[in-house]
Amino acid sequence: MPHSIDQSIRSAELSLQMEGLSVSDSCKELCRRLLSGEITLEQYLFCVK
Repeated sequence: MPHSIDQSIRSAELSLQMEGLSVSDSCKELCRRLLSGEITLEQYLFCVK
């Protein structure tokens, strides 16, 4: 059974935390919107600048 987008984002977040990094809520929301097709990669990259 494939992971949901939210599960994938959470998994990536936990991996980053193990490396001493953190992920903001706004970053997680942008990732969720990108992966669900709500925004394009171009829009995502513009927002994370």
